[in-house]
Amino acid sequence: MIYTVTLNPSIDLFVELKNLNLGGQNNIIQERSIPGGKALNVSRILSSLRIPTIATGFVGGFQGEFIKDWLTNENISTNFVKMENHNRTNIKLFENKQETMINFPGPTIKSEEVDELVYYLSRVREGDTIIFGGSVPPMEDGLDNDIYSRLVSVATANGADFVADVPAKYLLDIVKENPILVKPNAEDIEEIFNVRIEDKKDFIPYGKKLVNMGAKYVIISYGASGSMLFVGDDVYESTPVKDGNEIINTVACRDAMIGGFVGTMVRDGDPVESYKVSVASASATARVLDLPSREEIMKMLPLVNVEKIG
Repeated sequence: MIYTVTLNPSIDLFVELKNLNLGGQNNIIQERSIPGGKALNVSRILSSLRIPTIATGFVGGFQGEFIKDWLTNENISTNFVKMENHNRTNIKLFENKQETMINFPGPTIKSEEVDELVYYLSRVREGDTIIFGGSVPPMEDGLDNDIYSRLVSVATANGADFVADVPAKYLLDIVKENPILVKPNAEDIEEIFNVRIEDKKDFIPYGKKLVNMGAKYVIISYGASGSMLFVGDDVYESTPVKDGNEIINTVACRDAMIGGFVGTMVRDGDPVESYKVSVASASATARVLDLPSREEIMKMLPLVNVEKIG
């Protein structure tokens, strides 16, 4: 089974404006609300690809009910820890094709709620995969700030595989625990290694370093210019997919890549083919307002170009 763990789920309120008038009145052209959270989006992509998944994490309040109901309507199994506080609502502003994100820190999580999540994940076994993704909400007990390390320890102790799509400040410690995949973007690489990347080829030594540190596979994405996959000493590159359609949404492309890769790896065991599906998933996501259907992803797959460059 593939479990996804979203510590800080949200309702994402997408608002489109003709012009943003700071300090004055703004009239909305259109708006929509969907569940948000990195690992939660992975569950939704897996479901689109018809791969079973269980979503867990912390939910509370009417926002939490909205999130659970949405996933249930998409036939995604859930087993969230019900918390005392309510989930956050984030705002995504779209103005003249530009995205402005206003993200709230999230609710404070109590120690007993952390313990309940740890207990639930203690059921995982060899053959299971856990996908950790997204920010860490405020913790009532500061000792719980290392929750990702604690959850990774549960996974490894039980022989389960895990994927870490976590904030850059946690990644170097977690990569030493041998995740099957990490997927930093360009900004993450610059923050983690304190470097400035001027050319996409400059990512290669850092991708290889993450493999040498313990990650089985590494995908580094650099926005509209494409991405790279690192498998052992081999490096593969994907160039942007060109289908003639406009890119209208990049919010969940990273999550879609992870869902496409992990879901295909669990099924087929081929990292390069999994990478192609991950690129197709991200490309399809960029062309829809929410997340794509299986048909939209499969339509994109023949247009994906992956080449071995090292």
